[in-house]
Amino acid sequence: MAVRIARSKLTFDEWLRLPETNQLVEIIDGELRMSPSPSGLHQLLLANLVGLLQEYIPADKGLILPAPMDVVISRSPLRVRQPDVMVVLFREDGWQDVQSVLNAEHGAVVPDLIVEILSPHETRKSLQEKLDDYCHIGVREGWVVSPESLTVEVLRLSEQGPERVGLYHQDESVRSEILPELQIDARRLFAHGNITPGGVVKTDRKGTR
Repeated sequence: MAVRIARSKLTFDEWLRLPETNQLVEIIDGELRMSPSPSGLHQLLLANLVGLLQEYIPADKGLILPAPMDVVISRSPLRVRQPDVMVVLFREDGWQDVQSVLNAEHGAVVPDLIVEILSPHETRKSLQEKLDDYCHIGVREGWVVSPESLTVEVLRLSEQGPERVGLYHQDESVRSEILPELQIDARRLFAHGNITPGGVVKTDRKGTR
């Protein structure tokens, strides 16, 4: 669960002067919120998903960036999110190549697709707030991965808010609106470690995975 750090509210310039960290940190209306390290299951799903996305998004077509990567929602009041995965697709009217992304001001890159892997403490309200923020800055698509139900929810993001376009279970292929050629077998996402409904990882009698 994210913990609020008691201090005066951060400004954008103050935030830029903070030291770099791999800690999971979001800023909500100037308030610094830190979270503990993700669980092993969370990181397993994150690694699986990045690998699967790389099969469909070659290096010359886009960039796949796992957390922590800052995405600035607003400068005043300062609001910064860190999606679990962000995908930037190269196109003429946006980020054109890797170098343009690397040269961008810190936090200024607006991804085309974001992924949030639900943690046990995530509430529908906190998730909705994240999705609304992504809609506000122009992210086009969001995926919500649930280790509990072994599902991937695909959402169209727009100024009208998030709208579900698909809910994919473990035995189905995940489809994307903005990447119509993409078909990810959800069994491969949830396969390693024998993940079962409820986010439980089966072990053998010796406790090995």
